[in-house]
Amino acid sequence: MKRLLKTLKIFLISIAGLLGLILSGIFVYNNFFYEREMNQIKDNLDRIENVEVVNIWGHKDITLEEITARLKIDKKGEIVLYGLSKDVFNYPKSVSVSEIGGYSFTRFSCNGGINLNINIGQESEIGRQIGIPFNSASDVVENYDKILNVIDRLKQAPHLNHFTSANSESYLLVERKNSKDQDPIFNLLEIENKFEFAKTLKWTREDCYYNN
Repeated sequence: MKRLLKTLKIFLISIAGLLGLILSGIFVYNNFFYEREMNQIKDNLDRIENVEVVNIWGHKDITLEEITARLKIDKKGEIVLYGLSKDVFNYPKSVSVSEIGGYSFTRFSCNGGINLNINIGQESEIGRQIGIPFNSASDVVENYDKILNVIDRLKQAPHLNHFTSANSESYLLVERKNSKDQDPIFNLLEIENKFEFAKTLKWTREDCYYNN
């Protein structure tokens, strides 16, 4: 009987040890590998003067992708920067903002794309109106007021902003409401209704997805 109890004790200790190793492995992976880039991005954002990182998140896949951060700028307001991870980071050409000063966005593109961000990068319509190259999140923060001034001049819901160029066409809906801090995958839940709405818009390009 004593031998049986001793064997059982050794077995339970072994199981507990194995479980401890697994949990330790998960902790190390999450904190030092899986979330490593996000933690580095947060550290860099924390260094920007007069900025508080309210929230930071990403899309959980094999790697943590599409990292997004909500920043509170002292005496100004909040801004949500999308696409800070290396898998999508493309400053200054493309700089994605999901929310600024209480404004949120829905963009309908002629190619069938629908997203909840605006591009204020050098090659965008809004970026050209701002006229400032953004090479980093710090540059965006420093020019918060100038960006917001351009957004203030856009048409607001229920009206739409219509942008056309030689190679593209899009509509932008600007709303006075806060965006949701969530994994971008959940934004797909609302896409079907937005897609049906996009089909009702007047698209001038013959090759537009919605005209086929």
